[in-house]
Amino acid sequence: MKLAINGQQLSGKYALPELLEVLAGFGVNAIEIWPANLIGGATPEEWDRYESKDVAGAAVLLRERGFQIACVTLGFFAAQVCFARGGAAAFTEAVCGAVDAASILGAEIVNVYSVGIPPPLFTSAIRPAAAYAAARGVIITLENEAHDDSGLPENIKQMMEEVASPGFGTQYDPCNYYHAGVEPYPAAYETVRKHIRYVHLKGGCRYDPAQHQVHQGSLMRESTHDFIGYLPLPEAAFPVEAIIRRMHQDGYTGWVTLEPHVPVEALLGYYKVEVPYIQELIAKP
Repeated sequence: MKLAINGQQLSGKYALPELLEVLAGFGVNAIEIWPANLIGGATPEEWDRYESKDVAGAAVLLRERGFQIACVTLGFFAAQVCFARGGAAAFTEAVCGAVDAASILGAEIVNVYSVGIPPPLFTSAIRPAAAYAAARGVIITLENEAHDDSGLPENIKQMMEEVASPGFGTQYDPCNYYHAGVEPYPAAYETVRKHIRYVHLKGGCRYDPAQHQVHQGSLMRESTHDFIGYLPLPEAAFPVEAIIRRMHQDGYTGWVTLEPHVPVEALLGYYKVEVPYIQELIAKP
């Protein structure tokens, strides 16, 4: 397994050159790239896509700094915007644009979100994009999110089986499954494990305002009063060490990307705890 850090969360504070310096300071030389990390894009739709971004310039910078690209992520609301403005074909085009960016940057993974798009519509758009990706040695992964259909592992498994392409898999985010009220491990893992091609890690628990070191997130799925809380991975309410150990046993050798969902001013403190913690876990045979 290989460790990376999500570049999206610090994108509002650091331009890409400075962001790479921050990550290197933690001994990490791999990044998940988002559209916000790159120069270009004049409209809200373009901000979440790659066609108008300076991908080639970023590729040169990343090579010069000795950085690997774990993943290229299409913006969180890209699916919603594309379907609203141009239907499935528009989303297919945006995903293929991200695949082209991944090819230039040397990334093998393109991560996407369904953000409330019904599974049949999502799979109709992703099927041709998956074929496009597979022909270029890239895999598109669908991230499980807490509050839409992708939050349930059974839905993820069904979408994987319906598309049935080497260019399409799932990203496994145990905290997002926890947020959705699903047991992240072993239940969700067992359901989707054959399709896992990428991993996000962040620590989560049920938010308790009395715990001042826990940062409040959004409501738990199907709840009107309980919120998720975000805290360092060693303190998560789900078994991070067991998950990493099992992925080792199952032969997963891909990327594990950190993305603590906390305010920008807290991020560096979380990296200080989480980077060595995960480095040690993924180094174990």
